[in-house]
Amino acid sequence: MKRNGYSLLLIGLLLLAGLAIAITILNPKVEADTTAVEAANQLYVAGHYAEAAQIYEEQIARGVQDSAVFYNLGNVYFQQGDLGRAVLNLERAAQLNPRDGDIEANLALVRAQTTELFAEEAAGPLMTLAQITNELTENETAVLVLGIWFLLGFLLVVRQQAQSDRVKKMVQYAAALVLILLLLSGASLASRTFLEQTQPSGVVVSPSVAISSEPGVEFATEYSLSSGTAVNLVEQQGNWIRLDTPTGADDSWVPAEAVEPVAATLSPSIS
Repeated sequence: MKRNGYSLLLIGLLLLAGLAIAITILNPKVEADTTAVEAANQLYVAGHYAEAAQIYEEQIARGVQDSAVFYNLGNVYFQQGDLGRAVLNLERAAQLNPRDGDIEANLALVRAQTTELFAEEAAGPLMTLAQITNELTENETAVLVLGIWFLLGFLLVVRQQAQSDRVKKMVQYAAALVLILLLLSGASLASRTFLEQTQPSGVVVSPSVAISSEPGVEFATEYSLSSGTAVNLVEQQGNWIRLDTPTGADDSWVPAEAVEPVAATLSPSIS
């Protein structure tokens, strides 16, 4: 029994080490220049919004993925009256820190200033699965799935090493519950990843953009989207992007420069 205990301890430590390595790989981070960010914050307080925005943008261009930087940049654009980029950067901040109340409140405030209604997400099966872990970032969800996977493996090893039938049965029940959690969290992560790869979310950043029924200005319709409108990017042809918009129109094309994806880069499926 003592030997089994040492074996379980060793396996547990190896699993924890594997999880720690996975977390490090999943969370590469470029640290923000605190001196530069503090200077930008002071410029913002002094009302020098353009200068503050330039510093924040420079940090982001360096690869910084910091919710505070995106949050501050969103507030700067809001003060400048650029609702599209305000929504865009606050959405990016929310993706990095979905449980931050200040980000949520400011995003709701900015959205309320837009003239377009934000359509409710279609409650399809993929969207329903994706929303299971909407309080976590994608990286946090991936870490959660890995943690549950390691826990399931550890429980299976414990069951195999257990001498008592009662202990085996208890561990078996626990493993079944963990398996259910693994399936739900894994399905949620897969759904989120699939939706973001096939129809990444975006924001209209132009003051107003006419919707075309086909790629090209000659196909412009009487419909338009205003700055700050949330859309999904479906496909790209040249300098035109087809959107899934709040209007629900099947053929909604706009110039590529009129919208920006919430993610740092466009999905390969639409680029």
